Amino acid sequence: MKVDYDSEGHSLLFEFGSFGEDDHVEEMAIGECFVWVLDGHASSVQLLDADRSLDPLDEVAERFELDKVELRAAASAAMVAPDREITIEVGAQRLLGAEAKAA
Repeated sequence: MKVDYDSEGHSLLFEFGSFGEDDHVEEMAIGECFVWVLDGHASSVQLLDADRSLDPLDEVAERFELDKVELRAAASAAMVAPDREITIEVGAQRLLGAEAKAA
């Protein structure tokens, strides 16, 4: 995914893949987050006032079956390096302790 934090506008923009003519925009409940949807999947997310709260990303993750931890990790990386496009790939969660022994 690509993510960019605009330090002047205090907004995050996540891009997950390609865009198309069938895109439509959905506004999340609190109105500070917009999701571009293509074929039922999020193709892009914009979070306004990201410096105040990343909580709207949790709603996006739940509604569009995205990984909340990945979204927050990408947001944190972008906010540490503002006004730059960050490309991030998050791998699968490692098995720990008893889970690793059982596998």
